[in-house]
Amino acid sequence: MADSWRLVLSGAGDPAWNMAVDEAILEAVIAAEQPPTVRFYRWASPSVSLGRFQQAEKALNLAVCQDRNIPVVQRLTGGKAVLHGHDLTLCVVAPLRCFAPAHRVVEVHRRIVQALASGLRALSIETRPVSQVFPRALKGTHPNCFHYALPGDLTTPDGVKLAGGAQYRRAEVVMEQVSMPFEPLPDTLRGCLQGWVDPPASPLIGIAEDSLEEALAAGIAREFNLSWQIAPLSVDEVAFASQRQASYQCTNLSPLPHGAGRGDRT
Repeated sequence: MADSWRLVLSGAGDPAWNMAVDEAILEAVIAAEQPPTVRFYRWASPSVSLGRFQQAEKALNLAVCQDRNIPVVQRLTGGKAVLHGHDLTLCVVAPLRCFAPAHRVVEVHRRIVQALASGLRALSIETRPVSQVFPRALKGTHPNCFHYALPGDLTTPDGVKLAGGAQYRRAEVVMEQVSMPFEPLPDTLRGCLQGWVDPPASPLIGIAEDSLEEALAAGIAREFNLSWQIAPLSVDEVAFASQRQASYQCTNLSPLPHGAGRGDRT
């Protein structure tokens, strides 16, 4: 008998609100108040999310972000900076047992990637899981999640990264946030990261948002043998997110004066 998971279709939200909602879902699943949940959402404006351990002054071109009023948030999940506004984001929140026999971070990531690949095949998108990478990609010197593909990531046969994912765990519950660009990069975001390199165009560009969501949801259902219960956020989840929203905003993005030392991590 197939398990039943909740599917939340949120539309576009404020960057900090998006991060607070994902945490609210995590807390609800930990408390067994909600079943395993997948949420699809967009970003209401071009923005940047930093990984849990990234330092804004090392990852961002602070002057560009300030001049263009680019919202910046810091995720619970690890990994590198992700550019938003042209992507579909999905957040998978489920007890670790749901991914068995996978247990380690990369193993769970691979199962989620396999589900996404299954969905993309229905859209005639060819994919290839990454098994080998350049040593430089593992050293963490680059700020951009999409600059390199890491083991378990999903690319096209010619190496264009299709999805960037990062994970966080609490109380034996996994939360993985995945970004999948499917529209052209907003000009506002060009140059906002250190060591800027224009990303290659994704073959997902031109696919309608609802078609992409439908295909990915079907792929996840096949991979995990589940059925969907489409439902909104609960009243408690909305209240929790409202309390947490402000904590995700990176507000101290002024460039450091010449000769100044590193400031506190945002």
